[in-house]
Amino acid sequence: MILTVEQRKAVEYHDNLMLAACPGSGKTRVIISKLSRLLDEVRHTSRMVGCVTYTNSAVHEIEGRLRQNVQPGDEINYDICTIHSFCLNYIFRPFCHLINGYKKGFSVLTPESDEYEKFASIIFSKMGIQQPSHIEILSLSELRVTLAGQPTGNPIERGLLTPEIALEYWLMIKAKGYVDFSNIIYYSLLLLRENQYILSYLSAKFAWILVDEFQDTTDLQVEILSLIAGVNRTKLMLVGDPHQSIFRFAGARPDLAENFAAKINARTDISLTVNFRSSQPIIELAQVLIPRSPVMSAKGSSIKFTEKPRWIHGANLFEVITDHFLPAIEGLDIPLGDSAILAPTWFSLFPLGRMLREYGVRIVGPGARPYRRNIYFAPLAEQICGYLVDRRPESIASIERTIFNTILDLTGRSYYDLFSYKGRVIVYRLLQHADSLAKLFSGGVDWLEEAAKAFANVLFYEEYLTTNEKNKLVLSVEEMKRDMLRNRVDTQNLTIEDLGIYASPHSALKLASLHFSKGHEYMAVAMIDLHEGRIPFYQSQTVDDIEEAKRLFYVGMTRAKRLLLFITDDSGKRNGPSRFLCNGTGIGICDS
Repeated sequence: MILTVEQRKAVEYHDNLMLAACPGSGKTRVIISKLSRLLDEVRHTSRMVGCVTYTNSAVHEIEGRLRQNVQPGDEINYDICTIHSFCLNYIFRPFCHLINGYKKGFSVLTPESDEYEKFASIIFSKMGIQQPSHIEILSLSELRVTLAGQPTGNPIERGLLTPEIALEYWLMIKAKGYVDFSNIIYYSLLLLRENQYILSYLSAKFAWILVDEFQDTTDLQVEILSLIAGVNRTKLMLVGDPHQSIFRFAGARPDLAENFAAKINARTDISLTVNFRSSQPIIELAQVLIPRSPVMSAKGSSIKFTEKPRWIHGANLFEVITDHFLPAIEGLDIPLGDSAILAPTWFSLFPLGRMLREYGVRIVGPGARPYRRNIYFAPLAEQICGYLVDRRPESIASIERTIFNTILDLTGRSYYDLFSYKGRVIVYRLLQHADSLAKLFSGGVDWLEEAAKAFANVLFYEEYLTTNEKNKLVLSVEEMKRDMLRNRVDTQNLTIEDLGIYASPHSALKLASLHFSKGHEYMAVAMIDLHEGRIPFYQSQTVDDIEEAKRLFYVGMTRAKRLLLFITDDSGKRNGPSRFLCNGTGIGICDS
């Protein structure tokens, strides 16, 4: 793998390191190169290399690219996962019996589940709210736990929930054998604090832990890493960019990274300053909004692009997109699948998504998936259909990981032998069934029903599922069908291609929030709803609030490679353009 001088310096440094990386600087390449090098050290030993990143999509990207650079059998010596998966699989799941309430096991409570909505309804009914809104229901999933074990987070800060209600909610789900994501982290920290042998086990297991997007790590997560580092058997490489810290609502603070680096004596003078993603005009504008030192420089294939970012104002958002953005990407020969519409919040994306779909534009994002993502068979069906539509070799690793996660969700058991020759054989058996069924059933729903039976039988025969678990997988298709009918999907004309687009969305326009866009890149980007009160949000009052909103705007800008449009419109009750667009307070592309 070819590396720059900066990248090679980071990969070859063999002690604790805090690596600052500007947007588009190839930090994923550095992480993969570092992982490959470290595997040479731990191969044929009992130790592992852990790589913790922020999202499941980042996990799949790193894992897919790493597979091209490792030897057969290396899977047992590394794990690429989110912080929640790391804590769940290595701390909470194996040692939860030490916590009162979880001695007989647990189930993870996700905001998409029916059980979550039932618990939320009970809590809000006790507050006198009989029909809570969608925002109120989701607020329970935004709760966090402090280092002292007290409830905190946006819902409490906004006065939507009280600490007492939060504690009552957590006690209720615990009594029913559930744990939510925030408590997975907190209980994992307690287990490490109170049981030295668990800490010894972890530090003995992991020779290195690489942490991506470290600027968005929370105080609890930092404390967990501090305990592991304190045993002095595990080294850390932390990769991040304080100028892209945008998850303060989830507990992230840029200062945590700097303090932690000092605590573990990490080297901090190595940085990645070259942007290989964006054109020079985009980089120059980003440098105006947030001046970097050293200055970010442009290099790579996008250096040849000269289109300047533009601000467009129109009567309504849909017209601006259809009259300006879509013709612009067509005129530049930019594929629809390499284009994105980004917004400060999801709210403006839902109606836009519906209108674009009715207009005949294929989209991935809010309003696109017609069923809940957490239904057992849904992720596996999407991955398999995605491969049938677009047979990319790198998709095989994603299917393998999805099989592992599907079985884990169904059974609560981790079968790491799936990441071996045996697992690869199972992948191809499922693909063979999928291909045969696609020739027999042209309709997506018919294919779903038959594929669920065939896949469940394979996993049952290989002894990954019991009879009951096999039946649960098959029956989950009925949940998908109910959701599709509830969302008024024309199931008679649903195709395998429609199902596969969510796993292989290379021909669809992406709709995403600015937060969700972190870690992604697109040839063309339209940033919409850029009004004062939207970004920064109208409740942003403090200097820290405004600075984080500026960083969020910066993240959106730096997703674009070639075409970047800033869009405002007159629909509804609108304020003027965001201060980050204006002269004096922003990039200076419009007057205030």
